[in-house]
Amino acid sequence: MAEKRRYTVSLPDHVADRIESYATKVSATPTEYAADILRWWFGQGCPPVTPDELQLRKRELAKRILPVPPDLNVWHLDKEKLYQIDDDNVVKKLLGQLGVPNLFAHAAEHDQTRLLIAFDNHPTHWLVIDLFKGSDRKDGDGLLFRAYPKMDTSRKQMLDRLAEEGKEMETNREIKFSQIPAHIKTGIPAS
Repeated sequence: MAEKRRYTVSLPDHVADRIESYATKVSATPTEYAADILRWWFGQGCPPVTPDELQLRKRELAKRILPVPPDLNVWHLDKEKLYQIDDDNVVKKLLGQLGVPNLFAHAAEHDQTRLLIAFDNHPTHWLVIDLFKGSDRKDGDGLLFRAYPKMDTSRKQMLDRLAEEGKEMETNREIKFSQIPAHIKTGIPAS
């Protein structure tokens, strides 16, 4: 077995007391219990633990986003790539390929609407579509298409992400996956 790295950390008394309390309950040393916490964090996909780290990761994510190819087909996304597209014309084209209707059709000119729709039945990606109308966003009204590769993002991670976005939207309902309409002309590959 490979040599394990060791870290020395200083904890406030109230945190150390809590770790010691739980460690005793599971017949472990405080060091072993703290290591269990770190392994759990790693198993959760190493989520950011501070607001600064969250912002840093968002900036890193933005750097990985590539320009949109003109012939992009929603059914032939690169299974390893993350997509984030905010060009309304491109997003409308992708919605058409998915067979999703105009989601703003019911909104009057003066309405303020924010919708978030997530699809889980795409073959390679978790799809998330944001719609903003009458919003206070700096770029105003618009559409945002995101596709997260399933090979890099677990269902649990995606549900956690949706829950977090629901909190940001201040919705009182859980955001759940919808199903892409199964129309023959959408180009859905046969399963």
